[in-house]
Amino acid sequence: MPAHPDPSHPQNPPDWALDQAARDLDDAEDRSAIVERAWEITHIAQQIEDERHDEYDDPDQGGEG
Repeated sequence: MPAHPDPSHPQNPPDWALDQAARDLDDAEDRSAIVERAWEITHIAQQIEDERHDEYDDPDQGGEG
């Protein structure tokens, strides 16, 4: 299953994610594997960002609520 099922995503992941994926998969010659890994990295980064924002909104964690 692709890491980017949302059709609103652009065809290619952000450049920073492609760069990271290329470093992660330094022996991969298959561009599709690098693109897929880049989407995974993008998704993980978005989850971290969402959790960071949720932390500030959770009254039990000292957020505004």
